[in-house]
Amino acid sequence: TFQICGESQKNVDATESWIKNFILKEQFENSISDELIENFDETQMNTLADLQKTNHVTIQLENKLSPPCIKISGISRDVCFVSVEIQKMIQKMKDTEEERSKAELVYNLVEWKYTGSNNSFVAFDKLTNMQLEDAKIAKKPHLTVKINNNNYKVDLNTLQANDDQGKTINIQRVPKNEDKQSIELPVQWEDMQGERVKLVNLKRTHQEYVEVQNRFKKTCPRSVIEKVK
Repeated sequence: TFQICGESQKNVDATESWIKNFILKEQFENSISDELIENFDETQMNTLADLQKTNHVTIQLENKLSPPCIKISGISRDVCFVSVEIQKMIQKMKDTEEERSKAELVYNLVEWKYTGSNNSFVAFDKLTNMQLEDAKIAKKPHLTVKINNNNYKVDLNTLQANDDQGKTINIQRVPKNEDKQSIELPVQWEDMQGERVKLVNLKRTHQEYVEVQNRFKKTCPRSVIEKVK
């Protein structure tokens, strides 16, 4: 609330007009569109609420739009700060999803296991499975992993793991495709040079890009494809 005092009503009106114009000039709105916004859970929603409260901006979630959109309005510097924080949050979700997809691909190729309580082998979770395989490909000698909430140092040469108390358990690596017949790969695929998983950007001229583009346009004709991986 402002209280304006002046020598005349004219001066008061002029000051009021100047203040209104100044506030309007500082007002800013920014929109962030991304398909992942539709997947916001309680954690992301709480983050938005905290950003709105602590930075004195207004955040509107437009889930019915395609793609979904977040609108931030307020003082320009606050809007810019909040926009960056939301972009970071979305990027973190993308990184997590990408890592999960990669872990799933690796799991379809090879499975790492450790000796359980009854001497039978138990499979690692998919993220740890990927980390072990990545470490092997990178020819790292050791990798620390969690087994039953305890830290174990895995020797990737001897396939044994030791905890802080000196306990040793055996590790096993089981390829899933050794017994399968060879598959004729598409001629446009590139040699992965020994890598298990490789993320590549498809060129617009690639057949896979065209197929994805055609399917995408059927449901989202107005949206623009930035890249296909």
